[in-house]
Amino acid sequence: MPNVNKSVTVSRSPAEVIEYIADVSNHPAFIGPLKTVAGLSGDPQKPGTSWTWVFVMAGVEISGDAETVRYEPGRLFSYRTTSGALSTFEYSAEAQGDGAKVTIKVEYTMPDTLLGKVQGPVVERLNDLDGQRAVDNLKVILDA
Repeated sequence: MPNVNKSVTVSRSPAEVIEYIADVSNHPAFIGPLKTVAGLSGDPQKPGTSWTWVFVMAGVEISGDAETVRYEPGRLFSYRTTSGALSTFEYSAEAQGDGAKVTIKVEYTMPDTLLGKVQGPVVERLNDLDGQRAVDNLKVILDA
């Protein structure tokens, strides 16, 4: 299963980082290919809370549903996409100096709609670059 694993250090506390990330309405600000998050049904800090999303992967628009899997204040926020493209996102934060080290781990399966249009290794490389941009964007946002 393809994956993305990226880290960055920011000048916020782990609690502030996870609180920001757990607000899924913030995700389009730091995940460039994510066009929308909508239809939030409750508090994303509570497991089982769901929402819809639209994402562009290698130029192909994909939409689906997601739900919170786990939330640990100041430590972890995890959700999975349950349709469109299957994936699990895990964001963790740990104290590092006066700030926090933020790590993003994503495991995903390639949607069938994409496989016929773009070769798997190309999509994996594009997703890896998007993961790097996401942590870079988080650093800019959280260090502001």
